[in-house]
Amino acid sequence: MVMRQILVALGLATASISAAYAQAAQSSVVKIGMNCTYEGGSGEMGVSVRAALRIAVKEINDVGGVGGRKIELVERDDKAKPDVGVQIAEDLVNKEKVVATIGYCNSGVAAKAIDVYQKAKVPLIIPVATGTAITKKFAAEPENYVFRVAMPDEKQVEFILKELIDKRGLSKIAVLADDTGYGEGGLKDVVRLLEKRSMKPVYISRFKLNSPDLSGPLKEARAAGTNAIFVYALGPDIATITKGKQAMGWNVQVAGAWGVGFRNHIDVAGSASDGAIMPQTFIQDGVLNERGTSLILQYVKQNNVRNIPCAMCAAQAYDAMYILLNALFQAKDMSGPAIKDALENLNQRVTGVVGTYNHPYTKQDHEALDGSILVLGQVKSGVVSYANPGDSRRSILSSRTKMQVKPEVVKTSAAAPSPAAPAKAAAAPAASK
Repeated sequence: MVMRQILVALGLATASISAAYAQAAQSSVVKIGMNCTYEGGSGEMGVSVRAALRIAVKEINDVGGVGGRKIELVERDDKAKPDVGVQIAEDLVNKEKVVATIGYCNSGVAAKAIDVYQKAKVPLIIPVATGTAITKKFAAEPENYVFRVAMPDEKQVEFILKELIDKRGLSKIAVLADDTGYGEGGLKDVVRLLEKRSMKPVYISRFKLNSPDLSGPLKEARAAGTNAIFVYALGPDIATITKGKQAMGWNVQVAGAWGVGFRNHIDVAGSASDGAIMPQTFIQDGVLNERGTSLILQYVKQNNVRNIPCAMCAAQAYDAMYILLNALFQAKDMSGPAIKDALENLNQRVTGVVGTYNHPYTKQDHEALDGSILVLGQVKSGVVSYANPGDSRRSILSSRTKMQVKPEVVKTSAAAPSPAAPAKAAAAPAASK
């Protein structure tokens, strides 16, 4: 009965459901790929994504799955290595026959692996990797199979530069970036957006991952007259920077992309991380909507932790699953092109953790989030808090995901029950296998 109510709320008649799943009727499950890395500097992102997707999939399967077919997550570890990421993509697409994948934590890994999905015409939704160029690579193609539920680096950089320069008057910016594809892309965005202001960094340094000592670049940055450091790196290296400037007695503003707020920066750096700022789409210790509260409670209970290692990663991955779920119900069949078309033309509003998604994608725009929803986070006493207290009210607004949405009225999706009060498992409808 519950499943029937869900399908009615989605506006799906029994006949259309039968057509949608006829192609894949041989299988009793819907395979969805999932990959990130679960160890090392990127590990906190991966474990957060994996746990959040498991929570979402259990909620969905508990009410009958997709047309009576349970979702099966096919999990893989790309170990933050681009070549491994490509191999995994080929395995998921060609061997496992996934209908879509939610994955990639590292921009460098994603940049190489997305070619596999594009060639195979299998949708990929990226919940973490923020490299600006990732969703633009195939934007000029007739069909683009790469989507994202994460904030592109260029939007994060623009947001932080406005804070540093326009609001705080800090114009002598040094950039410290690691030598990965992530650091390279972030550095390019900072330099490009400063050039638009007829400015340039007063100092630039590239360094290797897991550098044990970055006092040299820090001393050179101070000598260059730096009054703000823009860091593009993973959490452990950010901790090396913040601890290094504290050891020097240098009271300089540290800022960066969302990684500044990861636990593997804050927990390692301790008090040295205090005052660092970063853009946020979701703050665990902030004002939360019902879904956000439920996700956090389930996550901390199931994983026996106090803080989600990367709360934004978990929130964005969870939302990506529910966006995909709605597309699976709407698609005319389980083929990649049909699911892609559904993603680009979702006719249901999807209530998520980060916000409410009203037409998150179009054929021309495969970014579910834009800079209008960002709030400024600041590390204080070991947690990420709102730097501007007034921003806490924005976190529960229903139209936070895009500044502009289509004007037509859309229905509220009931693709799955609110996780705060999960429904009992329902029998599969007669139209499914």
